[in-house]
Amino acid sequence: MSQSGVGQHVLLTGANGFVASHILSILIERGYTVTATVRSEAKAKDIIRTHPSWENAVKFVIVADFTSDGPFDDIFRNSGKPFDYVIHTASPLKFQVSDIQKEMIEPAEMGTTQILKAAQHFGGPSLKRFVLLGSAVSVLNSFEDISREGKPYTEKDWNPVTAEQAIARNDTVLGYNVSKTRAEAAAWDFMKKAKPTFDLTVINPDIITGPMIHPIHGPKSINETNHFAIASFIDGTHTQIEGVTFPFYHFVDVRDVARSHVDALKNPAATNHRVLLISGLISPQLVVNIIRENFPSLKDRVPEGNPGQALPSGVCPTGWDTRISQEILANGSHDGKWEYIDLKRSIVDAVNSILSTGILH
Repeated sequence: MSQSGVGQHVLLTGANGFVASHILSILIERGYTVTATVRSEAKAKDIIRTHPSWENAVKFVIVADFTSDGPFDDIFRNSGKPFDYVIHTASPLKFQVSDIQKEMIEPAEMGTTQILKAAQHFGGPSLKRFVLLGSAVSVLNSFEDISREGKPYTEKDWNPVTAEQAIARNDTVLGYNVSKTRAEAAAWDFMKKAKPTFDLTVINPDIITGPMIHPIHGPKSINETNHFAIASFIDGTHTQIEGVTFPFYHFVDVRDVARSHVDALKNPAATNHRVLLISGLISPQLVVNIIRENFPSLKDRVPEGNPGQALPSGVCPTGWDTRISQEILANGSHDGKWEYIDLKRSIVDAVNSILSTGILH
């Protein structure tokens, strides 16, 4: 399958994000013409300051508020060359919020429906596919019994969590689960009712780790998943492993997430499919084992725990049946194969990227 994007125009939202930065890098590398949204002019300048070689390879447009009325209409109307594809990654991923409904759920759901409406009304016949960055939390069950392994999740499963449950418990992890589930459900509902000429692919990764290439301005620039899964064991957040849990226990590297999005643009097998991205297990102990083994200089600050015990006591997470997704991913890759980056490489590369910025000493 051709990997070249020469002559084709992609709209990428949320371009300064952790995943989107990697997507943008691949789009540029493959020769696509890219229009990218950011929330402010300063964020656009940040990207170019971080990656000067991208300056003439991407056109930035400002979308300050995804929940406003028709925020994407002008982008489609004024695109000059019509878009061939849309990749929508912009969605809130901050767990420190005071209003779960207004700060997490509404922006995710409304942002997705607003851009789909704009794509339908103004995208024109050239627009072939809309690729949405979803999440495995739309698939898994937030209330699964973590102490015993259940029936493996598949592309057909949906998280039953509701906004009422998240708000009643004031649980931002549940709020995030709701935001991603509602946004994805709204996208499929839109496709069913509006019947646009383009099709939809949703990419559903679990915990995303790996190197950061987005603009960094101190420790708070570390993306949420890299922070709780990796940096929190280096920066003093956790002085021991005992009692530390993760909200989920499967991961995928950010480079695989980015590659899957760009491959999906031209992959006929991805038409109107959900694609699960699950590389393997992740746990606090597995992470610290890798850091301690590969970064001797960090050993004094990274807790040792019990190196032989991969998962916390009483944790036996449900696995994933990803055979359908694996076939789709292989079909979209340039050599007909799909192999994931493993946990060791993902953690080592993430730690190296954190250390190289100097934000954690």
